[in-house]
Amino acid sequence: MKAKKGLGFFTKLLLCINAGLAIALLISYLAPVTDPGKVWLIAFFGLGYPPLLLFNIIFIVIWLFKKSWFALISLLCIVAGYSVLQNSFGVNAARTYKQKETRDAIRIMTYNVHSFKKYGAKNDVSTKHEILDLIRERQPDIIGFQEYYTRHKGEYAMTDSIKSILNNSNYYFEPVNYSNSRDAEGIAVFSKYPIINKGLIRLSEDRNGNQCIFIDVKYKEQTFRYYCVHLKSIGFDQEDYQYLDSVSKKGKTDMHSFRRIGSKLKQAFIARSKQVHVIKEHTKQCPYPYIIAGDFNDTPSSYALHEMAKGLKNAFREKGSGLGRTYNGDFPNYQIDYILTTPGFNVQDYRVIEKKLSDHYPVYSDLLLK
Repeated sequence: MKAKKGLGFFTKLLLCINAGLAIALLISYLAPVTDPGKVWLIAFFGLGYPPLLLFNIIFIVIWLFKKSWFALISLLCIVAGYSVLQNSFGVNAARTYKQKETRDAIRIMTYNVHSFKKYGAKNDVSTKHEILDLIRERQPDIIGFQEYYTRHKGEYAMTDSIKSILNNSNYYFEPVNYSNSRDAEGIAVFSKYPIINKGLIRLSEDRNGNQCIFIDVKYKEQTFRYYCVHLKSIGFDQEDYQYLDSVSKKGKTDMHSFRRIGSKLKQAFIARSKQVHVIKEHTKQCPYPYIIAGDFNDTPSSYALHEMAKGLKNAFREKGSGLGRTYNGDFPNYQIDYILTTPGFNVQDYRVIEKKLSDHYPVYSDLLLK
């Protein structure tokens, strides 16, 4: 394919737009390796990776249609970010079975249950029952909950319900949000295996759900650790979601709302980078193989995931398929929940269960401990 001599105005305009989008895509590749605490602007390019990738693919199609070698501009830029693409798009064939391939596999699940209710809604019994039915069907050996809610008795005595479903009483619950004589909310882990040690890793101020807990479990003659993580949330208010909705549907923007949302995103990027470093320092003292699972509140092309996954296997990258989207709310509508393991585990399977109960989809992976 050869470029035509004497490019017309429209072709030059397309070329300029393509070049800008290609450069932006290349900058987005810096997001996983650039600490937002030092250079925060790069993190926004990482957040924009999916649409930037899509636009560059569109330009490849346009140039191919015009039989122009300019298609190489975006193509080469996409190839240059192949590692980022692998984190964002799973190339494994989708499978339909639900049971573990082998009896020795350990089924790990993570689920931000949003207090066992739909996003923006009040408690409703039907949603709670559907979530419990899902857990009953998939039968995880270990499940970590973020935004976990329970009452001490009655219809929402969730701890008793989950212990009954898993037929085991091994659990660890930290009511980091609040706790009183009636109910509590925080972060929790339930295990079918004996828990021999547990602890809280504080990532932020008291009475904040963005924390990390861990359990050490005895599995046959071995021990491994499970970290249940909930990194810094963006903290959007209803006003912010209304603004995003007006932009997407009507194209209406205002600088005040734009700056407010940008500031919240910036602060969340910076906070998560610090929180990841705290957790990684803790893992250095861990004498066992370990798993890190939970709600990272950040995308596959983020610094938070890149740093957390250093030296670890990403279960989605190993066995996932498609986009692996785990958040079904308004924003960010990406993969933000992950399961990572040390090399001492083999990943057999990885699934996102696309049922809109909470604002997150539950994620699980079947692992073999070597």
